Amino acid sequence: MKKIILFTFILLEIYSLPNGVNPKREKQDSRSDDIIILHTNDVHCGVQDSIGYDGLMLYKKQLLTKYKHVILVDAGEHIQGGTIGLVTKGIAIIEIMNKVGYDVATLGIHEFDYGIAQLEECEKLLNCGYISTNYCYHKNKQAIYPSYKIIEAGDNKIAFIGVTTPQTLTKTNLIKIKDDDGNPFYDFLTENHCKELFDRVQTKIEEVKAKGVDYVIILANLGVGGDVQEENTSKFLLRNLKNVNALIDGHTHLTYTRTTSDKTGKTIPFAQTGTKLNYIGVTTIHSDGNITQDNINKVPYDPLLADETLTLTRKTKEIYVDAEMNEFINNKINSYKDILNRVIGHTAFHLNIKNLNTTNKQYLSPISYKEENILCNLVTDAYRYYGETDVTIMNAGSVRDNILEGDITYQEIINILPYSNDILVKEITGQDILDALEFGLRIFPDTTPKFPQVSGLTYKVDISIPSSVIVDFDGVFVGVGGRRRVYDVFVDGQKLDVDKKYTITSNSFILGGGDGYSMFAPYPELKTSFGVDNEILLKYIQEYLGGEVPAEYNTTQNRIYISDVKDMTNPDVTPFTYSGDGFIMADKLVFLLILLLL
Repeated sequence: MKKIILFTFILLEIYSLPNGVNPKREKQDSRSDDIIILHTNDVHCGVQDSIGYDGLMLYKKQLLTKYKHVILVDAGEHIQGGTIGLVTKGIAIIEIMNKVGYDVATLGIHEFDYGIAQLEECEKLLNCGYISTNYCYHKNKQAIYPSYKIIEAGDNKIAFIGVTTPQTLTKTNLIKIKDDDGNPFYDFLTENHCKELFDRVQTKIEEVKAKGVDYVIILANLGVGGDVQEENTSKFLLRNLKNVNALIDGHTHLTYTRTTSDKTGKTIPFAQTGTKLNYIGVTTIHSDGNITQDNINKVPYDPLLADETLTLTRKTKEIYVDAEMNEFINNKINSYKDILNRVIGHTAFHLNIKNLNTTNKQYLSPISYKEENILCNLVTDAYRYYGETDVTIMNAGSVRDNILEGDITYQEIINILPYSNDILVKEITGQDILDALEFGLRIFPDTTPKFPQVSGLTYKVDISIPSSVIVDFDGVFVGVGGRRRVYDVFVDGQKLDVDKKYTITSNSFILGGGDGYSMFAPYPELKTSFGVDNEILLKYIQEYLGGEVPAEYNTTQNRIYISDVKDMTNPDVTPFTYSGDGFIMADKLVFLLILLLL
């Protein structure tokens, strides 16, 4: 009887507890209460370029074994920049982001590259949606997407407020879209040197604080550096705000964790992770309220997730990724192979950048690195046509493959221009054109990927004159310290005027100062309204040329003339420049000085 009573007592004790759980046997959650915010920016379709979305997925899983609260956010520019984005108009990237499980995302410039209708489609498919305080209609300044998103993490509420760079209006097709009154249809709150933007963001900060938010994080596609004007930078934004706890940045492809002062003098951390998932950002809200930021460039091995981990090599480095996510991405890539095999045009002749043994189809030595090239002519013409500019100057090394006689496929276009560089427009001087040509031919007649292929202009080079180009330790152009090798430069049939302003279209690498072409870097971008390099070439062949490469591209067009004897009927008019100090001296002055001394 005593045993029955004891057993009954035990049962009553057990079932009197909530859910019938014995607290002594309940498994305690020992994970940290710190809040982890993982962040990415400017992934630009780098789904498997470095860490990859599969590595990001593994890292997120690892953190969830250690922390109760892990939030994943993106600071913009993810759907454009690679083949997978190009062929699916961003949809595949959205599907991958959904699989990884993003909680918040804001808009960057390149979310607009496929047009407003396609952006709307991407936004509908993105599970977390987009936030942006300042992507507005011009007429009423009403935000098109929600300005912020509040996420609860335990007892804490975190508000993410989205900000999109004001450069978006001038660097995309949005600037061409007008309302019935002829005004811009869209607006990014730039009036009064962006005070309009600062006031709007501050209003949203106060709004979320009134809702009981504990932490305010600005999710910004703004950046610092590059050609971004100070008033458009994340740093300047923070200096004009108060009650912000941290900022997660994007847009300028830099990797940093920095601090700056807000409007009240309080120190605010802000961070950016570079591009193509070379880094993953980790912003931590510690249980004591302190906020720290870090960028990691490798996902560690976690034996607890060994069954879900795939070990592979990328860029000669051994890395760890989530096996399921890796398979998901590979399936996405394989799914558009039919698209890549689609015929977009035809050519009746080879368009080679390399000598080709037509018997075994093996490439021999490069030819575009040392002379005018027919395929490079096609590419530079495409850039200049869609940029609507005076000239194009392009490094020969950006064109990577041949087009063989016959049908031209989508895949061939990608192979020719694999980097998916943005095509930009800038306004420069005639002197910059002269300097660029001189610099690009610095080691000529030795071959170089810097060799300047051109459209809209012609030039001659005298290789009997030693190059007097001055470069710094890294090979970046500084100036010209002696006689020039380049002469007889004509733009649209007119003699180059070194003091005149000219518009130029080229890839973002060169116009940003890449390959040492520093003369272009200081100038602001006028527009980036027409897509990436391979898109431009595809459109030029398919639309402008009607799908058939004309016979004019079967031969060179006398754009570049190489001589080993100076043509004295066209003497060099500006042989002496040192642009680093702004020093200019003409040969005629030197000649007169010599006569006076005699």
